[in-house]
Amino acid sequence: MSNTPPVPEQADGETYRAVILGAGVSGLCMGRTLRKAGITSFLIIEKSGGIGGTWWNNTYPGAECDVRSHLYSYSFDLNPDWSQVYAPQPEIREYLVRFATKFDLLPHIRLNAILTSARFDPEQGFWLLRLENGEQLKANFFICSAGPLSEPRYPDIPGMDTYEGRLFHSARWDRDYSLDGKRVAVIGTAASAVQIIPRIAPLAARLYVCQRSPNWVIPRLNHVYAPWEKALFRLKPVIKANRFLLYWLHEMNRLSFNPGGFMARIGRGLAEWHLRRQVTDPRLRETLRPSYPFGCKRVLLSNDYYPTFMRSNVELIDTPIQQINRTGILTCDGQRREVDAIICATGFNVKHMLSVEIQGLQGDTLNEAWAGEPKAYQGVTVASFPNLFILLGPNTGQGHTSAILFIETQVSYALKCIQEVARQRKRFLSVKPEAMNRYNEELQRTLSTTVWAAGCRSWYKTESGKIIGIYPGFSFQYAKQLREPRFEDYVMC
Repeated sequence: MSNTPPVPEQADGETYRAVILGAGVSGLCMGRTLRKAGITSFLIIEKSGGIGGTWWNNTYPGAECDVRSHLYSYSFDLNPDWSQVYAPQPEIREYLVRFATKFDLLPHIRLNAILTSARFDPEQGFWLLRLENGEQLKANFFICSAGPLSEPRYPDIPGMDTYEGRLFHSARWDRDYSLDGKRVAVIGTAASAVQIIPRIAPLAARLYVCQRSPNWVIPRLNHVYAPWEKALFRLKPVIKANRFLLYWLHEMNRLSFNPGGFMARIGRGLAEWHLRRQVTDPRLRETLRPSYPFGCKRVLLSNDYYPTFMRSNVELIDTPIQQINRTGILTCDGQRREVDAIICATGFNVKHMLSVEIQGLQGDTLNEAWAGEPKAYQGVTVASFPNLFILLGPNTGQGHTSAILFIETQVSYALKCIQEVARQRKRFLSVKPEAMNRYNEELQRTLSTTVWAAGCRSWYKTESGKIIGIYPGFSFQYAKQLREPRFEDYVMC
């Protein structure tokens, strides 16, 4: 007799062992892992029209990964054909589509499917999910793999709704609008902005870059792979050795985030040298130099961001925007600048799942339980939300290495939990509140001594200053924590 509890017969194909939200890097990884474990009753629902998650949505000019391509790959599906050290967005999306095809995930993916609510029914042991079109799904397990970089965040500036020009977010790039000869304002100077600004500056008649606070920028050591290099990467020992070296190189980067440490001084020295070398104007250089410690906000990689400000048609604005009116922007110093287009490169809402109403055992939604400050047990499970696994959840961001390392760890952890519930013939498991609170108290104590607790504003933090985005240690430490689930920290029913 099988140890796996029976799945109710699928009514119109709407009942599954697992439903996965998001067909990006983490959702595809979860799907492949379920299939490998012999679990084929699952569905991946994706609100966009294609596979890739953030690599489907972010099509802005210059979109590239800021982690080396051979590390930004699944460990079990290494790609010898990356064109360069830092892969561009179309190439990463193609890699993910090939992955979904190779591991037979396409039949499990439903595109243009927008989830509006999810409620756990403890009597049945099922998640009841409702789509925007009215369809309902049932699943034993619900895996949220939408990720923290899926919901664009627009700036809270008075008058945005009155603007009559073209306004869009960098993550929803308007491909039908030409910037040639236009007056353009870019709001934001972080990760996407440093890639966009150098690409659109030659097109625009006038480009205004609106900076709230500057970022530390270091050189981007990119390199186009020659045919002979790709040939070498097709040898398994070579590509595995290359990944091994890249892994430890990136892990060493973590040391640069120890306040006052040797690696932190090296990192800041490199960033200072890069700034002095590329920006000759002392006044402009001072405007572009951060006042906070190296690593407090995400360190950016670019060779052409600083030189863009040497162009005669580019102006850096560090005075806050007071208002947006019908024709442009008004800054707090009283200056008005008329623009044809405003691009919001202002990041994402990282508070996880705010657009979906997820209701747990107590009747509260996930948003209500978190009250604006997300927390989870080991970044994956949340008390009173049984059989729910969040991939790249609270405090699992990385400032030094590939997110895929964390994703693979979390996916393996979720699978072991799913298998244990089946082995014990239970309906669900739920992490104990005291275990979750204990984990987060220890985590916040550790974070309070790190560079991320310094006085900068970043997407790592809430408005109150609580650090919700970043994991304070090395990736191998996180992997060790999640290697085997501590089922004594869970209740199974």
